[in-house]
Amino acid sequence: MAAGYFVNFTTPVVQNFFATAFKLKPSLENDLKNAKSTVDFERVFKEAVGVIDAKVGTGSISVDNGLLTAVKGIRFEHDNGVVSINGSTLNAMILHTGGSGTGKTTITNSKMKSQGTEIQVGQGANIIITGNASIKQS
Repeated sequence: MAAGYFVNFTTPVVQNFFATAFKLKPSLENDLKNAKSTVDFERVFKEAVGVIDAKVGTGSISVDNGLLTAVKGIRFEHDNGVVSINGSTLNAMILHTGGSGTGKTTITNSKMKSQGTEIQVGQGANIIITGNASIKQS
């Protein structure tokens, strides 16, 4: 059933996408397995897309002058790589930036807003998160 929806994505990309959603809401996995129609699948997909989860590994991710909004959460995990958020706005119920490993996250001239907090990093200022440190906003 799902094949037509993800025709342009590789299997690992789709698996990682749903693995993150299943961690946040385990019942979605059963809902997806039991989907019998496109309506069923679209309902599961709609709930799953509420999360943006970016894990760097040893590479890098840059968000430059972007607007990222998620219904439920956004996570940037720097692992042993580099995350750069510059001139951007992140908005979700829960935000998690930083991570584990030897990596580094730099936030410059950006706004990060969760359901209960807001961090504004003004022009010329930045937040640098290294190693096993993170900022969690809810």
